[in-house]
Amino acid sequence: MGHSLRSFRLVGGAAEAGGIEDLLRAQGFAFEPEPFWSLARRLTGEPFPLGGSLAARFGRVYIQDRSSMLPPLLLAPPPGAVVLDMCASPGSKTGLLSQMVGSQGFVLAVEASADRLATLRANLRRMGAANTATIGLSSERLPLAEGSFDHILLDPPCSGWGTAERNPKVLELWSGDKTAPLVRLQRVLLAKAAALLAPGGRLLYSTCTTNVEENEEQTAWALSELDLEPAPLSPPPGFVFDAPLLGLDGVLRVAEESQGQGFYLAAFTRRGGGRAAASERAALPGKRLNPARLATEAPVDWEALPPGQIHDFNGKVYFLHERALELLPQGLRWQGFALGKTAAGVFRPDPLCRPLLPSLASLPVGRVFDAQEPAELEALLSGQAVPCGEGKGPAALYYRGLSLGFVGRKGGRFLWTGAGL
Repeated sequence: MGHSLRSFRLVGGAAEAGGIEDLLRAQGFAFEPEPFWSLARRLTGEPFPLGGSLAARFGRVYIQDRSSMLPPLLLAPPPGAVVLDMCASPGSKTGLLSQMVGSQGFVLAVEASADRLATLRANLRRMGAANTATIGLSSERLPLAEGSFDHILLDPPCSGWGTAERNPKVLELWSGDKTAPLVRLQRVLLAKAAALLAPGGRLLYSTCTTNVEENEEQTAWALSELDLEPAPLSPPPGFVFDAPLLGLDGVLRVAEESQGQGFYLAAFTRRGGGRAAASERAALPGKRLNPARLATEAPVDWEALPPGQIHDFNGKVYFLHERALELLPQGLRWQGFALGKTAAGVFRPDPLCRPLLPSLASLPVGRVFDAQEPAELEALLSGQAVPCGEGKGPAALYYRGLSLGFVGRKGGRFLWTGAGL
């Protein structure tokens, strides 16, 4: 089998790419750009595992197989789009979609498994994906109006044959007729996706398997049985593709020579049907907060958040995106983006909550720790004393102007108050 490259993506806007790369290079990592997306990179030098790098620990890079980046990129939602990710954990594709649609866009991430839902939420927190919301539910049971989404990503459970290089047991686990339950589930999810897709909307179906039953046969079934038309895909640069089976055109099979996982991708549009009716505003639990009246010692910029509301749920503060409030019906349990906590009426941001950070230039001396060397950040995370002068309460954390999060201050030194990274 072809050898998979170590690929990753930079987490942030294009203007931050240089700062993230500087942090990686300062720790000895070497890399080069991938040809298929401006923020994708492949490792050429790894002095220690990339997952232990400061950039990864602060959520500024996300390790992701290069083939796995293709479904969001080929779904191609524009900035401001509203997207449904139907089988979202661990959040690799959700996070990429979040970057693509930007702060004015919104991604609803759905995951049936409670354990995997926790992983999804942890990864979105680390990536600073404030324009997302999560639901713990199997997507075929989503109580949403028909035609609710212009963009839907369906990357359903599959046999995973395309990952056999890294997971050899999948070929035995999903051999013979053992894939039949997966095929049935995929069709149920495809039918639900078709119903939730708005007329003229775009659905991207993908798997990490080479099994024709889960790939071309599912595509042919969807075109025959659902109100869908094909949306031919153009091959992105940097990959080699095998010829599709069953005589299909416009679908993509990532070949072993692509140095990534085997992947299958097919896109559809919806022909007719109705648009979603505007839903009633959900009656939300918790207490809505007014940021202008919320006491905090931290240097936070509430205006940096997307449009939406801030709610206190028993001391935990969440951001609820405006589009989630419009889309999601009353009675449906969901979770917004975690911002931090309140205690005695005072708000303290989550140490990794980059979306609340003000610009570095706007911060007074003493309210910011702008590290100039990786060793300063390593010392901070290991609990060593990092002098800060007088003052108390959270301060903004940067690396040479690159936003990272928030640190505490006590006894003349900075303190990392988050969980171990």
